[in-house]
Amino acid sequence: MSNNLDELTIGPGYIIQTNQIPINLITDLNNKLPELKIVRASSSDLQYAERDDIKNLPDIAVWWSNTVLNLPEAIEIEKQISKIIQSISKTLALYSNDIVTINPGTTYCNPHLDTPHRFKKYNFDNRLLGIQCIVALEDMTIENGVTGLVPYSQKRDFDIVDCYSGKYTRWFKENAKQFDLSRGSVLMYNCRVLHSSMSNKSNNNRTALAINYLDNSLVDEVRNIDNIWTSNGK
Repeated sequence: MSNNLDELTIGPGYIIQTNQIPINLITDLNNKLPELKIVRASSSDLQYAERDDIKNLPDIAVWWSNTVLNLPEAIEIEKQISKIIQSISKTLALYSNDIVTINPGTTYCNPHLDTPHRFKKYNFDNRLLGIQCIVALEDMTIENGVTGLVPYSQKRDFDIVDCYSGKYTRWFKENAKQFDLSRGSVLMYNCRVLHSSMSNKSNNNRTALAINYLDNSLVDEVRNIDNIWTSNGK
């Protein structure tokens, strides 16, 4: 069992790969960002909307782009990350990726679990069924909303309905950690870890490439029930 696997399962639930992605790839991907569309979004008061309904939100605090599975720059970045993923578990496969943007001056905190544990069938399954990777497309800090997470929280069960109702928000804020990520660094965490995008107190957008890996036995089933594909126009 690799050290990274230990860290993700019996350890704190996350690992950080510093300066993992070549800056030229980061720059090339950043140049493509204006071409992307907003397909899902949430307001500062945690109202969520997809596609045409986004215009009805009171504001947009966090938004997700259409998937970037076919962008050459994203493909090259994923190839580098997949080497680490495969060294952790050879049963994990690429599921999806998109760009997550936190708008400047917005407040946001919505602690939750990631796919597949946001679905009832897998909510309390404590196996390593997924790893979420956050690739810093710029320097990410507490000031501009670097991802927050609670170390070791993969060892606890968090009801996904209670997550979205805000039951754990106070506890999360009291226990969450945020770690600065330099441009090209990657935060990888067990999808059972309680985490959230955070407030962006800066004057600029905070962007990151989010890549989700799932146990390959789940990919087809989860894709059939996951709204990211319908909101993406697929």
